[in-house]
Amino acid sequence: MNMVHWSKKASAVLAISILTAGSSLLAAPNAHAAIETNQVMNDITWDNTSAPAAPDQVAARAGSNQVVLTWAPVQNASSYEVRRYDVVNNTYNSVQNNTYAMLSTGITDAMFTDTTVMNGKVYGYVVNAVMANGQKTQMSMPAIAAPTEQSANVKQSLVLQSRINGSGSNTINPTINILNTGTQDVNLSDIRVRYYFTGGTGLSAKNVSLNNVPFNSRNVEAHIVNMQQPQSGADSYVELLFNAEAGVIPAGGESGNMTFTVQRTSGSVSSDYSYGNDTAMADNAKIVVYYQGGPVWGNDPGVKENDPMN
Repeated sequence: MNMVHWSKKASAVLAISILTAGSSLLAAPNAHAAIETNQVMNDITWDNTSAPAAPDQVAARAGSNQVVLTWAPVQNASSYEVRRYDVVNNTYNSVQNNTYAMLSTGITDAMFTDTTVMNGKVYGYVVNAVMANGQKTQMSMPAIAAPTEQSANVKQSLVLQSRINGSGSNTINPTINILNTGTQDVNLSDIRVRYYFTGGTGLSAKNVSLNNVPFNSRNVEAHIVNMQQPQSGADSYVELLFNAEAGVIPAGGESGNMTFTVQRTSGSVSSDYSYGNDTAMADNAKIVVYYQGGPVWGNDPGVKENDPMN
């Protein structure tokens, strides 16, 4: 596995103009936005009050030549659309210079990975949902990301350990801990963890529960992704993401033990790719850790290039 690395974009105050497409989506007026930890919070007010509410909690996590978007699922949405625009001269106040381009449609999970970006540029994203009746929601608040190369320090500093808790075939129940052996603090919001397993078809985040999380389970998002090309011991993976309130892993410190459980109807725990049979915390290189979009710990089971999350 090739491993790469990045740095975080500083906060900025930007003027925003939104240009939308489609009769059910209306343009928003100019507004000021404060960008903190790659997520935009602003005071845009929408004129199209008849359209369903936009997806919220939209966040963009930058990696090397990659941006990972996540958002809160919209009830009764059948799919999502993602639009992208280049940030021109650090402003959004020129609609002509910041016209949205449709990036992807038919997205069924509340997550999208954009691998068509370049390091050194700044990108803006908006998301809308498509409801079962075909109606489109309002546009989301913009989310901003600046892909950059990873620094060598964090690339070498993160280590994941795990242990087993029980042995039921239909229950995946590991405890994990992320160690930071480096000399600089690492934001948990820049980290993703992937655990590969079998029997994930038809499962969703509702099949995942979290407990014993030192920084509160509400600060962890769990997603289940079905791999388009299953590999030995893996047809799916559960991915854990952390929000800004999860805090940092201090230099020389650790995240603290956290346990997650996946309930499934088929599969064998001992045959799962990421399974580790240690009853005490031990390094597990088959659970993969990503930092700002790039892998820094572990080896995946051979995910192909058309895996939707790769």
